[in-house]
Formats: sequence, structure tokens, C-alpha cells
Amino acid sequence: MRRSTVAALAVSTLALFVASGFDWPIDGGKYRFGFGTPRGVFLRGLEFGSGDGLVRAADDGELAFVSDGPRLPGGYPLSGNSILVLAHASDVSTIYVGMESGSISSYLKNVRRGDVLGRSPEVKAGRGTTVYAFDAKERRYINPMIIMPAQADGKAPVIKSVALSADGLETGIDVSASVRQGTYDLLVDAYDTSPTGAQSAPYDIRVIIDGSERARVVYDAAWASGGVSSLFSARNLSEQSYLAMDGRIRFGPYTFASGRVIITIIVSDYAGNRREQNYSITVR
Repeated sequence: MRRSTVAALAVSTLALFVASGFDWPIDGGKYRFGFGTPRGVFLRGLEFGSGDGLVRAADDGELAFVSDGPRLPGGYPLSGNSILVLAHASDVSTIYVGMESGSISSYLKNVRRGDVLGRSPEVKAGRGTTVYAFDAKERRYINPMIIMPAQADGKAPVIKSVALSADGLETGIDVSASVRQGTYDLLVDAYDTSPTGAQSAPYDIRVIIDGSERARVVYDAAWASGGVSSLFSARNLSEQSYLAMDGRIRFGPYTFASGRVIITIIVSDYAGNRREQNYSITVR
């Protein structure tokens, strides 16, 4: 497991709860969509299917908040129709959203690792239960995979497509392409296959142009400040600038002069499997 990337978070409490370790709360870690997967917005947790249906506490903790129903006590609409928050000794809280109404163990106060918190709904095309890890000290969501047990994974991520975009027009590049001189955004469609076979987010993406690394993002953290949703502790990108409406991810802008340009995209998953693709661009 790639523990060296954890240091990029620069969160002093992170080492404490990585060392203590958390258990997978649902079905042995067989999540559908991982941290960063486009689910209308950048997913800040792990979304699970039903599995055996039981949602368990990832670690010992104290029940900090629970609401079971379509609205919070103050009347604010509640996405997923339920929420349960456990505060842990490591300054991290785990948040469970979308358990079946009426199944939540709201009578619990002090919770032990493995205690049943509720039940996940049956999921086909809809949404299941989402689990978040929130660092209360730094006020940011952490990729739960960093604190959960490692999983065996031998499949490399997939690079579906890469395109250059300028002035509302796109040019797809498949190994080679020809474009005019100018400034372009680079749109990448890439995914990692989750344990349930769904197209989930990768963990690490690098953009290399003519041998020089021009961008790298590590899916480690997300937060909001001043009304701006920010991603990746090392890059501090805004969600709006990074995630396109169709779910593709955006890098750039990059200015290309006349000649030949080699673009390399490297996509890795949390287990360290990687996919690398080179694209030769003729700029005229």
C-alpha cells in the first residue's frame, strides 16, 4: 500500500489514525465508487452497495450525531435520508450516509469497532450507503482508503480517452493527432475498476509533456473554504476547474508551439498498479 503518499496531506493527526487502523464498515471493503468518483460532484467518501446489508462501526467511537429521515431537525433536506456521525479518539470522524430509514442504532452512545450501526439499502442503479472520513482538526475529508485495510488488487486503471479542448472545440487524440498552435485544456477520461466492477476514480494521475511533469494529482483530501470546493492537498485545485460536467478531468491550460509534442498520461490506483499511455501530437 502506498503509505508514502500519506505525507502529502500535511495533517499532524493523520499518522495517529493510520497507525491505529480502521476496519471496512461494509462487506469487507467491496465498495462501488471510490473517493473522487464523479457522482454529480466529486465523491468525498466511499459508496457501497448492499453486500450483506450490515453497516458496522469502523472503529471505537462516540455517537456524535444521528438523524433518520428526509430532513434534519431544523428542516434542512438530508441527502440519503439518514446520517450517523461517530467521533473517534484520533480526531477523525466517520460519517455514514444513506442507511435504511428505521434501521439505525440511534440508542448507541459509546460504540465499539464492529458494532452494527444500521443497514444499507439494496442497490441496483441507485445510490447505496456512503462512508466518509472527516479530519475534524484540519476540517477536510480524507480518502477512506488511506485508513482502511489494504486490499489485493492486480488490475491496472484504464485510460478511456484523452482530448485537447480550445474555444469550445475538442480534438480527440488516440496515440497521434494534429492540432493548430495555441492554448489547450487537456481532458482525460480515466478510471480504476472497483472491487464490485464499477468504474471508480483512480488514485494518482500525472501529465508529462516532452519529458517534463506538468501536473500531478493524488486523490487524498477534499475540503471547502469561502464557498470554494477544493481538492488534493498538494495541488489545492478547485473542484469546478478540475471536474468537467461530464465527469472527465481537466488539466492545463498548455500552450503548444509548432513542432512535435509528446504527451504522457500515467494513471495509478491505490495499490500501485499503473497505466501509461504516450500521445504524439503534431502542432502546425
